[in-house]
Amino acid sequence: MKNPIESVQHFCMIQLEILKDQEYKLRKEIQSCKVQREFLTQTLNELGEWKEIPDNTIEHLLSTIRNSSK
Repeated sequence: MKNPIESVQHFCMIQLEILKDQEYKLRKEIQSCKVQREFLTQTLNELGEWKEIPDNTIEHLLSTIRNSSK
């Protein structure tokens, strides 16, 4: 049987590798979001003037949909 210190060291090393993998995946997701945001912003700019949607995006979109259906 391994000593407790060695067991904890191995556990920590494994956890660090898991975190490293998670961080890599999150960085890829963030990069993908940035690329999509840039594409969509560029598309809107090419289509003409547009206003940035406020932070409460969902509320704004729902309000716009409600107002356009009247």
